[in-house]
Amino acid sequence: MIVALLAVLVYKFYGEELREMFGYDEHPYGFYIMAGLAIVLVGLLYGFFIAIICGQRISERHYHVLAKQELTKEYVVEDRENNKNVPELDQSHITELRMLGLY
Repeated sequence: MIVALLAVLVYKFYGEELREMFGYDEHPYGFYIMAGLAIVLVGLLYGFFIAIICGQRISERHYHVLAKQELTKEYVVEDRENNKNVPELDQSHITELRMLGLY
């Protein structure tokens, strides 16, 4: 849209000079075609850029959700005061919980 607006402004102010410079007696249809192709190209590049950014954000969220699911599968929370037959944790898990200040 911005490229089209700039092309229209340039043509409005310098249209006669551009026609004389390129040797056109009538409207320069080749110039119009090139401007249209430029607009399409800029739009496609912008669309790909936005698609890449959205794809990265979706994959980051997906990875974050999967990481949370893996963490919730690893531990089972039980009330140790009411249930006296709770099995002890592995020593590596106890060490990790102590490092985090949770045990």
